[in-house]
Amino acid sequence: MKRHDDRSWMERINPLVPISLLSPFLLYAISLLLPTFDDWTYYTVPYFGELFTYRLLPNASYWRPFDALFGSLLGLDYRLFPALNHVFVYAAHLGSTVLVYRLASMLGFNATARNVATVFFFISPAALGTVLGIDALNQAYSQFWGLLGLKAYLGGCGRRNRAAWLACVCVATLSKENGIMFFFIPPLLAYGFGRAGSGRLRRDLLYGLAASAAYFCVRLALTNSHVDVLDDYFESTLSSKLSDIGTFIGMTWIPLDYVCLVHPPSRNLWVLALTLALPMPFILTLFIRGRRLLLGRPFLALACCMCLAALPHLLTLFTTMHAYSGLAMSALIVAHLTDKYGDYRRLGVLFAMFVASCAFVDWHHWQKSYESGLMGQRMGRQAIEKTGKPVKRVYSISMRDHVRRYSSFCVIPADAYAWGNAAFAATGYKWPEECLDTGIVVEDRWMVDSLADRAVRLGYERVWFVHGDTVEVIR
Repeated sequence: MKRHDDRSWMERINPLVPISLLSPFLLYAISLLLPTFDDWTYYTVPYFGELFTYRLLPNASYWRPFDALFGSLLGLDYRLFPALNHVFVYAAHLGSTVLVYRLASMLGFNATARNVATVFFFISPAALGTVLGIDALNQAYSQFWGLLGLKAYLGGCGRRNRAAWLACVCVATLSKENGIMFFFIPPLLAYGFGRAGSGRLRRDLLYGLAASAAYFCVRLALTNSHVDVLDDYFESTLSSKLSDIGTFIGMTWIPLDYVCLVHPPSRNLWVLALTLALPMPFILTLFIRGRRLLLGRPFLALACCMCLAALPHLLTLFTTMHAYSGLAMSALIVAHLTDKYGDYRRLGVLFAMFVASCAFVDWHHWQKSYESGLMGQRMGRQAIEKTGKPVKRVYSISMRDHVRRYSSFCVIPADAYAWGNAAFAATGYKWPEECLDTGIVVEDRWMVDSLADRAVRLGYERVWFVHGDTVEVIR
């Protein structure tokens, strides 16, 4: 007689199996996304210059030698861009997903809690700013190496474990600066779950502090004369900080379709309401049913670690990409609350609604990213076709409207065109050798002729005028 299996589907299905089976298809879809806006100006574009100038050395904004090396790798064959970027970013996200699965087991959570946390991390809209990003290797690998260091730390208290933890976090920090917080996250998490006493906590926090100090000393010693400081990263008004905190909490715990909320041309209140109604019962049920756990040491440790992971971004600038920084810790919070839930059949229904909604939101963000990338490619080719023949110097005038863009998902045409970078790429990075861009708003359209005439006097061979999704050669 066939035995009835009364386990919930969340326990029976190992999430790593369907994730692995779907990965080739997901990676193919992601590889279709084309660069826009900041994707064109960061280290992870094809770089054809001298590597050991300033790119491998720290400057005032960041020190990310792995990204610099990656750009030089793309410079060997520009046709690898941006597909190779997508492969590496997705590989890091997949690796972090496996680490969340393993960490949930190491912390003693049951199979259902472990599986739910793994899916939560993999599918959460908070991951999209990184997973769909072309310039997101730093964020993806900072998370991956930080989690790998956490796994090494939880694996034992010997010298090898400590050395592996510190080494992994050094790599995480050189991937992106927020990785430095993993010098402090593992001791706090281990203490919160009773895996370390107060003595080990104090000792290892001192190790983390010493390693952080060593990093800053080396960074200061190596900082070169090329200094880039972006004012946006140091805006510290009350409204900006409240906005950053709201983005952090919202992207993590309210997984609605932000395209339909933030981007005016795409605003759809029906879709917004549906994507709020479907996932939130799962989130709210976990926190309401687990409210007695919220003051326990494990939960407080996880909450503290989640905030620590995102703290560097909250102190500087917090965007959709940065929501990824605290996502692994929030997934472990989900595991902790699920572990004590009990009624898994009811929770399974709520979790299925959560997954369905997140899958739609993920697809919608992918669609908007795809359309934005195609627009930039089309505008770049349009500029080259209308120019007709190779020229060395081009002056570009980009007119911006007042429609609000939404991160890298929904960009305005001028940002998709990216100051002429899309046109440069359309020629296989051969010409123009110089493209200077001036941005204006629609109210200043009267300036176009004077700017174009001035560009001709300065020796520019062509003047491109970008308005809407059209590029014209006006001189």
